[in-house]
Amino acid sequence: MATAPRIYQFPKLFKRISNQKQRFTKHFIDLRESRPYRLEHQSVIVPGLKMLRELRDDGFRLRSLVVTAEKEPHDESAIKHPAIDVLKNPDAFPAEKYFVCDVDLTRRILGTASRPGRHEIFGELELKDLEIPSDCDRLLVFDHVNDPGNLGNLVRTGKALGWNAGLITTGTCDMYNDKTIRASRGMTLKWPYEFVKVPDLVAYLKERHMTPLVADMLPDSATDAWTPEGSSICFWNFHGSKQGVPKRPALILSSEHHGVQGLDEELRVSIPMERGVESLNVAMAGGMVMHELNRLLRTNNIK
Repeated sequence: MATAPRIYQFPKLFKRISNQKQRFTKHFIDLRESRPYRLEHQSVIVPGLKMLRELRDDGFRLRSLVVTAEKEPHDESAIKHPAIDVLKNPDAFPAEKYFVCDVDLTRRILGTASRPGRHEIFGELELKDLEIPSDCDRLLVFDHVNDPGNLGNLVRTGKALGWNAGLITTGTCDMYNDKTIRASRGMTLKWPYEFVKVPDLVAYLKERHMTPLVADMLPDSATDAWTPEGSSICFWNFHGSKQGVPKRPALILSSEHHGVQGLDEELRVSIPMERGVESLNVAMAGGMVMHELNRLLRTNNIK
């Protein structure tokens, strides 16, 4: 008499979700797709072992952890890293709930753009209430940065260069959009920010003794453009004020197609470019300006 083929037995801790109609499946999909739902529940979906491990080490709490594996693997060897690591050692990722699902459902939950593998893991993380530090001497301001990839890259670059907090205005995409989280490698979850409307922006910054500094194209009509010695950026729109690098800059970045609106009187910073180039990608330009401002501020402090 033939014996039934052996099937791997998943740890009882892991409950299987198998279709989109189940409560937790719908919950995970809504967290990815709906900003109001994310804010209501104060949690987000984060994919990947490396990102989850880094956020866990930074003190983020896992509400749910999900492992991707086929429904009836013949034995343990059919489940690969990182899924098998979590199945064998769930204590490494303390969570309130543990689930397992197949790759088709993982792709529906995470979205095909995330390209999840057949042994992917992902989790639901609780958001932290972060405040802008009182001693913050540099801020990033995102105005109508509506591409999540650009936003994520800017936050990641800002974090790397010491621009550790910022503001967002109307028209900027959600910090917790799944594409923004992926592009930032999870940095948007650790980056303090506040929402400020453009009409209130200048007053907000000046109350904190910060100088609004708008990244903009250098027009041919600019008559007061000034480039610090040895620098790759120039400043303009001084309106008769003394030329110099602001000591506490709030760098205002906008989509290259939209441009900053309503801040015509504020100081500008530009990257001089060859003729025939319309503009730079906002994430690339922002990184270049942040890096050069850091250098100029260090130089001024040494002097």
